[in-house]
Amino acid sequence: MSVPIILAVAAVVVAVVVLATVLARQKDPRRRAAVLTRTGAVLMTVFTVFAGAFIGGYAMEAPGGSTGLLMILAWAVPMLVLAVLAWIWPAGTAPLLMAVTAALIAVGVWFALDPATARSLQDANGPVLAVGVVALAFPAAVLGLKRTGPAGWLLLALGVLPLLLTVAGRSGPASSLAAASAVPLVTGVVYLLAARMARGRSTADQARATTA
Repeated sequence: MSVPIILAVAAVVVAVVVLATVLARQKDPRRRAAVLTRTGAVLMTVFTVFAGAFIGGYAMEAPGGSTGLLMILAWAVPMLVLAVLAWIWPAGTAPLLMAVTAALIAVGVWFALDPATARSLQDANGPVLAVGVVALAFPAAVLGLKRTGPAGWLLLALGVLPLLLTVAGRSGPASSLAAASAVPLVTGVVYLLAARMARGRSTADQARATTA
């Protein structure tokens, strides 16, 4: 089993343990939601650091040099810019992330329809979809600290759709994409659960205020 898959599995196990602990110990739905949201953000941050180091290491080995550095900057800089925007301007960044995610999924559809071209491109440039998932999942996780529900759906789409398209079309290395998709998928589920808890608590508060 490759290192990225081992890291992804470990992160998923940690997320499940934390989720079970929070649900067992914390009784207030609003606090549960807050803890789950922070846990998802931390999980994605740690995963992004390890994934970025892994991707960067491969890029500096092949092709290496200035070309490898440019390949790293090509995804790392947009990722960081989107993350900052998601924090300071979540209302405007949410539709931007949706559009870029839709573009990545469109690339996955193209790859599935033309697997020969997809394999040729990824042989020359590396696992494009896997890197794209990592680069978009981190800003989506940051967005989740401000807009938990929409970020959860974004992460769910990033964790499921590119992998399904790749497996269905046999258009590229599914193992690296599975490793890149596992943590965004789990984080997306955690965010959606947190959003549901917070929404349920708000509804209950409104109902009590109305009856009072």
